[in-house]
Amino acid sequence: MKPFDGKRLAALALGALLCLCQAGCSFTGLDAQNLMSPPRANLEQQGIYELLQEGDSQELTFVYPKRGENRSAIIMKDWTGDGVSDAVGFVSTEGGGVRVSFLEKYQERWRTAASFVNAATQVDLVTFGDVNGDGAQDVLIGWGSAAGTTGRTAAVSAYLYRDGDVTETLLGTYGEMAVTDFDGDGVSEVFTVDKYVAAEEEGAEALPAQAHIYAWQDGALQELHTAGADNSITSYTAIHFGKLGRNLSAVVVDGAKADGSMTTQVFTLEDGLLLNSPAGVNSESYQNPFSRPSAAVFTSQDVNGDGLLEIPVASQLPAIPEDVSLDSTGFLVEWVNADTSGNYETALTALMNLGENYWFRLPASLVGKISASNNTAARSVTYTEVVTGEDGSQLLGSPLFTIRVFTRSAWDSRGETSGYEQLAAQGDLVFGIQTLTQDAEHLRAIAQIRSQFHVTLE
Repeated sequence: MKPFDGKRLAALALGALLCLCQAGCSFTGLDAQNLMSPPRANLEQQGIYELLQEGDSQELTFVYPKRGENRSAIIMKDWTGDGVSDAVGFVSTEGGGVRVSFLEKYQERWRTAASFVNAATQVDLVTFGDVNGDGAQDVLIGWGSAAGTTGRTAAVSAYLYRDGDVTETLLGTYGEMAVTDFDGDGVSEVFTVDKYVAAEEEGAEALPAQAHIYAWQDGALQELHTAGADNSITSYTAIHFGKLGRNLSAVVVDGAKADGSMTTQVFTLEDGLLLNSPAGVNSESYQNPFSRPSAAVFTSQDVNGDGLLEIPVASQLPAIPEDVSLDSTGFLVEWVNADTSGNYETALTALMNLGENYWFRLPASLVGKISASNNTAARSVTYTEVVTGEDGSQLLGSPLFTIRVFTRSAWDSRGETSGYEQLAAQGDLVFGIQTLTQDAEHLRAIAQIRSQFHVTLE
């Protein structure tokens, strides 16, 4: 029997990795023994592996993007625009950087269209967009890290394919980035927003936070628009490009300040100008209606599925004792649709439990008249009526209902017998509700809550 070649073993192992990276590929019988056995690899996958190898190296150290939708070390995507999947692969170099290789199918064989080495030791994210209007999905790679509060340590580069070759264009540093299409013409722009960097020494100038739009003009990607961003933001928590209204597109950016409090900035492109709403960022008179405390870690999203981005406006529930450590359950959240004038209207009002991944729409009859007590050990939140005292103060009244999260086995053994009714189930978890009131008006409100209860995907 011939000894098993180490290079072939690695190639075979890559076959499983590549298969898992592609939609439509599945394995059956993945028990421990099967996972330890060398998987089969076809010649195509071996061809990709061999091209990713550098010289006679026996092993490859793959580099995985830290975040975003594309987190594989080998990403299959048609970036040449010929209708056939191509590959983008990331491996470490001996010098400590990362090499990205662009592999395309050429005459039934894989070939390296181009490869580039970046000094960064990690890949932040990879995304795609047609930035030059040729119909192909160009590759955008964020190098380094955008995490933490260390300023501008991540940079985005664009990789465009033409006539069998790939060119690299460095766009700039960023704290967060998104692919956009503000005018809806099908050609993408690249939006970035960076963080404030203080002057390193006396006499030097600080670098203010700015947003940038890079777009195709005169045969190249160029910075076409800039706008001031909030200097107080030390880290970005979420970014979305979408619709604020039927005819208004925007980038909505959530961020945190040094004290943990959060805020939201809304960037729009109108009449050739990039605007940050509300206006007046970094001025003494600047007030952002979307500011919220550190415990209210809600981020903008299309919460109700209407195709529009909603922004959270959080206010603390009444009658919560001062010695209680607040979390997401202690806030009323108005999810609002905003415009560029700083005005907004409420799309829905909800109570959220981010720790247990659920929320429900709060009936109007309970707004301002309900409080919450979260028992994280029991995985339960009890919602209590708030009443007005003789002196006008708000006081806790009678409990209305409790929502509790059970494991499936716990629910099967005692859930229903302990007075809970099932609201929803996801995976191994069951969400139950126990009604604690007999008041007819409150019972009608609880019935509405049952019908408007939602579990979010982790």
